[in-house]
Amino acid sequence: MMTYLKNKISSMGYLKFPVLILLLMLLLNSCASISGPDIPSKKILFIGNSYTDFNKGLDYQLLKFAPNSDAMRISPGGYTLQNHWEDANTLEAIRSGEWDMVVLQEQSQTPINGYKIFAEYAQKLDTEIKAAGAETILFMTWQRPDSVQYGVTTQALSNNYTYLGQQLGVKVAPVGLAFANALRERPDLLLYSEDGHPTLHGTYLATAVFYGVIYDRSPVGIRYTSDLTDEDALFLQTIAAQTLGK
Repeated sequence: MMTYLKNKISSMGYLKFPVLILLLMLLLNSCASISGPDIPSKKILFIGNSYTDFNKGLDYQLLKFAPNSDAMRISPGGYTLQNHWEDANTLEAIRSGEWDMVVLQEQSQTPINGYKIFAEYAQKLDTEIKAAGAETILFMTWQRPDSVQYGVTTQALSNNYTYLGQQLGVKVAPVGLAFANALRERPDLLLYSEDGHPTLHGTYLATAVFYGVIYDRSPVGIRYTSDLTDEDALFLQTIAAQTLGK
């Protein structure tokens, strides 16, 4: 029944069918939380900058989705992957061997205007991550309103992150694609500020995407809403699931 309703919402348009939305929400609320004991425990390290750090951090938000996991972030403002490579604290954290997965978030423009640098330091960090027994996930960021003129678009970011992910043999969390998909259906939704930093809605959507990638399951049905309305939280969960094909 849940799958049927999700498909109906997807095919007919989210906002046009409030009765279906209400039925789905009632069905989800009648079920046990999807973040129950069947969710495997994971240890995740997020490496990035303010895009990772905003709204209490992706590590904090992910633990609300999956409370039985552990997560931490290293996210100084403005940091690039090169900065992280040159930072002893980042390398020490990676080499500790405490993590199942390490997420790499590059500065938002570098994958386009400095691809060689992006690829070089992502590869160096990936080598360290794999040597420590963990799995690398690349964090595909989103199109910045102030950077479209420089070619920092959703499609360009998707192309470069996808290509590098294939070269390194690692997963890519398509957060940027999820942002574009959400705004296509709800252009009124504020996912980021003028300089690209995520709003709470944006961080929530990013977290839903990471949940789907890390735990290999749909985030639809997560009860945690991060102070968003139930309607907005369900919409963002659904967009994340659709973007990941879950």
